[in-house]
Amino acid sequence: MSLSMEEIFWDSIACYNEATWLWQIVIMVTGALLALVLWFRPATWVKITTKVFMVFISLWIAFVYYMGYASGRDYSNVMTIFWCMIAASWIYDLATHFSSFQKSGKYSIWGIVMLLLTLAYPLVSLMRGLEFPHITTPVIPSAVALYMLGMLMTFNRKINFFAFLLILHWSVIAMSKISIFNIPEDSILAAACIPSLVIFFRNVIKGSDVLKPSSRTVSLLVLAVAMVLAGCMASVAI
Repeated sequence: MSLSMEEIFWDSIACYNEATWLWQIVIMVTGALLALVLWFRPATWVKITTKVFMVFISLWIAFVYYMGYASGRDYSNVMTIFWCMIAASWIYDLATHFSSFQKSGKYSIWGIVMLLLTLAYPLVSLMRGLEFPHITTPVIPSAVALYMLGMLMTFNRKINFFAFLLILHWSVIAMSKISIFNIPEDSILAAACIPSLVIFFRNVIKGSDVLKPSSRTVSLLVLAVAMVLAGCMASVAI
């Protein structure tokens, strides 16, 4: 008897969790330590290390999660390419030193809330009655995207526009999975993206830090993504 798409989806997550749970703990602890050091001791080496970590976790999702344990799912190769693009955006940042990873003071608290929300993924799964290894963790694609978004919002003096926009696009993909694979946990990322988009639009595009695309182009792109996000959330709710 063939398995349904939902069963294949959750079985791949279970295999991933069983095989990599110790590595996931190491990744979570590393991400938390980098955020704390950036907050209290934002030295240059920490900023560079954080960007290297962003590249690493993007490639982890691309090759360990999608190419490894989710290879039996539809479009896993496309998702691998997408996360390689996110990794490339952070490599670009390493080369250009664009993201400053400095606190702005305005919306850092919202960023911290988003970082903490990554821990809600396993909690929501447990509240739904799921058990390990068939649960979501902070080291699945949407939770990693939320972590990146939280870091960009916490340290938003100057941020990586390309990574930000790719994460927003990922949230659209994540919303499409909520009903298809019965994973309401992904609504956490979707809900976090809307206010983040407003913050980005008001305080980065209108600010003095001019990004590579023109401000008009960026404005249109961000507004278009916002409309898609809102439409997808409305369709999921219906």
